[in-house]
Amino acid sequence: MFTEAMDPSIVFDYIPKQLLPSLGIPLVELLPDLCLGWWTPPSLDLNKYNRLKYLRVLLLIVAWYPIFEMLFPIIEDSSIYSAMVIFAVASIIARPLLMEKQIKRVTSIGLWNAVLPKEKREALWIVVTNSKPSDINKFDELAARYVNSPTKISGVVLCIVCSQLYEKLPDMEDKIKLLGGLTASIVGGIGIGGMRHANLLVDIVFRLVFGLGFITMLHYLSIVSDQLIIKSI
Repeated sequence: MFTEAMDPSIVFDYIPKQLLPSLGIPLVELLPDLCLGWWTPPSLDLNKYNRLKYLRVLLLIVAWYPIFEMLFPIIEDSSIYSAMVIFAVASIIARPLLMEKQIKRVTSIGLWNAVLPKEKREALWIVVTNSKPSDINKFDELAARYVNSPTKISGVVLCIVCSQLYEKLPDMEDKIKLLGGLTASIVGGIGIGGMRHANLLVDIVFRLVFGLGFITMLHYLSIVSDQLIIKSI
């Protein structure tokens, strides 16, 4: 029984090999200090986070490619598919650019470069990032104002993906589970964004919720894809 429980084919039964690169998205969020996740790490190692921005973009492209590849025959409306890909690419590219402006805005403050305890550094980050830039005529401040826009666009992409899968799932129970996965991903993402510098335990819970939700959506993507292949035979 133990051997069966350790059988890697169990993983492949839930997530096909084609989608395994997509697991990198929830995995890097579970290891935030790698600075490869979407959100800034709880450690606030902003230099490392900014230095790895190109690697994060590459990771996201590698993770999303098999998802879009599997979605291509599923989504019948080419305009919806094209819009979804454009939104996803735009959010992936815009996120590091806008975050770089946000980080410069914070690190340019003299107090940030002083020797501060972790709690005060976190408080300073929260205060500065939550304050709206006043001079929107300056590109840097305008970019900092809309730094959360790529995250919102990514949420829209997830909703589009789930709406297309929802229409193709014949069983209502599976549809409810898919919506549960979408809800978990969105709630988890919002929780990570709000709690990663506040409460470690709650942050971990939200990261797990996000990961479970995202993996659930990958699972139903594979189910719909398999159903489409069976119908075409």
